[in-house]
Amino acid sequence: MSPRRLFLIRAGAVALSLVPASVSLAQQQGSAPARTRYAVTVVRIKPDMLNEWLDLQKNEVIPAQKKAGATQRTILQTAVGNSFEYTILTPYPSFEAADGVGALARALGPEGAARLNAKTRKCIEQQRTYLSNRVNDLTIDAGAAPVSRISVRRALPGKQQEYLDFIKTDLLAAYKKAKADGKIAGYSVWIRGVGAPVGEIALNIDYNKFADMDAGDPLVLALGQAAVTKLNAKRDSLSTAVQTNIRRRVADLSF
Repeated sequence: MSPRRLFLIRAGAVALSLVPASVSLAQQQGSAPARTRYAVTVVRIKPDMLNEWLDLQKNEVIPAQKKAGATQRTILQTAVGNSFEYTILTPYPSFEAADGVGALARALGPEGAARLNAKTRKCIEQQRTYLSNRVNDLTIDAGAAPVSRISVRRALPGKQQEYLDFIKTDLLAAYKKAKADGKIAGYSVWIRGVGAPVGEIALNIDYNKFADMDAGDPLVLALGQAAVTKLNAKRDSLSTAVQTNIRRRVADLSF
């Protein structure tokens, strides 16, 4: 056999040996859970400036954002937790948007945007922004549910994926049953990213009204206390509690 033919055979064998690995990698990437990223801005408003801030949002900020092409924004008011606190969620599909002109500047021009930002800043006592990724295969759509109970937990080091797998295999079916039974409106899991403390995961249980929370833990309603006690022990071996609060959706400031 000629050296050239031997080389071609060996090269072909190497190429074929790479195909399964490439396909496997593509399959892994393709099968990775889809996540939808949002920018989350949490603002605490000065009590004596609350009405002014709300008016600015409704009459100036939202019209400018829509003029600039924004199609979605949700504002949640903290009902149980920090007083005078609002959370603003907007889609953040890529970092590319940060390279261009901001939405307010596109709608109002640089000077108009600067004036509006100055008026808004006067109302704010404290503000922070971080990115958060909604895990879509751990989400039960709640539509525009008016009430959310948000429990933030921190995955133990090296346990984040195991904790997410626990939610998927041990909890998700029970939440789906709770929704089918009319106990909750929906459920979602959010992995907090840049700008938030490392390892934080927010678990949102959505309700159609505040009174629905009086029925108690939807997991207990679906599975019984004994089963939930065992699940909580497993949960606590994978994560620790950070905080829990309740928020209401502000309909006239959301679109």
